[in-house]
Amino acid sequence: MRRITPRKLLNISMIVVFVVLVLPLYAIRGLNDSLDHARGTGTVGGIDFKAYYIAADMLRSGKDFYDVQQQAEEVQARGLPPNESFYIYPPLLAVLFVPLTTLPLQQAAQLWFFLNMALYGLSLVIISRELNLGRHSGILPLLYILAFLFPPALFTLYKGQVNMVILLLLAVTFWLCLRERQVLAGMSLGVASMVKVIPILLLPYFLWRRKYTLCLTAAATIAAIAILGLIIVGWGPHRTYLSSVLPSLAQPRPNPGNQSLGGFLSLLLVENPYVEGLTHDPPLWRMATLAVSAAVVAGVVLTLWHRRGRAARPDLEFALIVAALPLITNIAWVDLFVLLIFPYGVLLNYVFRRQIRRLWVSLATLSAICITFPRLQDLFTNLVTRYEPFLRSPFIMGLPLCGLILLCVATAATLWEAPHQESPHAAR
Repeated sequence: MRRITPRKLLNISMIVVFVVLVLPLYAIRGLNDSLDHARGTGTVGGIDFKAYYIAADMLRSGKDFYDVQQQAEEVQARGLPPNESFYIYPPLLAVLFVPLTTLPLQQAAQLWFFLNMALYGLSLVIISRELNLGRHSGILPLLYILAFLFPPALFTLYKGQVNMVILLLLAVTFWLCLRERQVLAGMSLGVASMVKVIPILLLPYFLWRRKYTLCLTAAATIAAIAILGLIIVGWGPHRTYLSSVLPSLAQPRPNPGNQSLGGFLSLLLVENPYVEGLTHDPPLWRMATLAVSAAVVAGVVLTLWHRRGRAARPDLEFALIVAALPLITNIAWVDLFVLLIFPYGVLLNYVFRRQIRRLWVSLATLSAICITFPRLQDLFTNLVTRYEPFLRSPFIMGLPLCGLILLCVATAATLWEAPHQESPHAAR
């Protein structure tokens, strides 16, 4: 009889934990709570999915699904609790959601939940294989467990958001780009940008890296989807999107869940019900947000420019930009931080290869703890109630943002100090 090694035993144990404990946790949540927002109990299960579903149903009925008043009327007609969660994305997502409107809202929410679970699992497989984390097979099941317990992943699945689709498309873009399949990579990036605008900010990086075919394909994909959207949806909703929705996205959004730099500064500089800010001065908020965002962009550009003439490190470069995206966008709920799975995976790869300083490993670990803070608040409800004045501090609310900044610093520092020899990814 063959002897089972301790590593193999640990591997088997982690797989059992994943199958017996983690997956059932998600299954219960998906079956019972994927739309518990509809119960009116103050929870947010399916709160964003509801907006996508209603927009698609309005599209099918020929209504202007960007009109806030019409969206509110649709919410009321379905007996759902009123809230400020409205459809704000490009038309493509609403078009893709039309088939789901053939199902009742509850069943559609459950299907969307489990579809996103599958997309998340596929994203993890692509990332782990591309970063060659599988060579550490003894620890890979543990990494999957930690990834599924990552609070932003829990939040985005629970709310029914589209971030898992974006994560998968970015992972596919990276995977294809390394193989010089620039046309397909550009198509993937173009689709991601038309689902949620933020990935379009990757285009300047690819242009700097002289991935001209990728950039042209991405631009052509965006243009083609825009034209098709105009044909399918019509000019009316597009006019509302351009005249109302896009300008509203540039306004202050003070909310503890908004963990972008602009979101944090809005807590300090714009009157809100969450904290006692320093003042109420929207123009000052705009200037401060522009200044700190420009500083972040300058830091990323300087770090990339420092690598000029050296061996390419596409994994660290891509990771740095993905980590910086939530900082400079005006609205970045904690749920968007699920994209950080990629930078964490990249840094972990450098830990295994022993090509990263302990200081940067410590910063990345601390960043994960800070990002987990909202989940710790949920778990220790009584403690939160008891120390509510302490937790109402904007600096305590901004701990996930601090975690994001620490991750950016750790990634940038690792890229800055990366050895001169060619990266395994660049050799492909």
